[in-house]
Amino acid sequence: MITIISGTNRPNSNSEKIANFYNNLTPEKSQVLCLKDLPKDFVFADTYSEGSKEFNQIVNDKIVNANRFIFVIPEYNGGFPGVLKAFIDAVPPKHFHDKKAALVGLSSGHTGALRPMDQFSDILHYLKVEVLSAKPKLSGIEKLIENDVLVDERALSLLNDQIERFKKF
Repeated sequence: MITIISGTNRPNSNSEKIANFYNNLTPEKSQVLCLKDLPKDFVFADTYSEGSKEFNQIVNDKIVNANRFIFVIPEYNGGFPGVLKAFIDAVPPKHFHDKKAALVGLSSGHTGALRPMDQFSDILHYLKVEVLSAKPKLSGIEKLIENDVLVDERALSLLNDQIERFKKF
């Protein structure tokens, strides 16, 4: 099972659009986790406690039952969104151990979230998650999506290549 994680809680985000696109590309059973769907108070209610029933259900369905992850990471202020870090901190680390991940970065600017993906790779390595080396960087994301659909040929090619590599990883 692959869980594709849209790394922001922003409504109608480009990350969610790309995550849904990936859901159609994945070679095996997959599911999308949009961080906007987390309980609104999870940072305070679930990070340092047993966790709410709703949060625990999300963790069991989307993290524990997955053996692979695709993280769609937007660049916010030179890093990745705080909600993604808070989510990772709220999930018991053992639920990530010995799993695999692929990353794709999105930005309005020209770097395609290069720095945030590097930062997040370090966190995943700390959690004993192997990270695929192919990390597409989608720069100027607003120009690559039309009517909620990824239309840029280069971006499509990068994502398809990553999925092919992820199958073999």
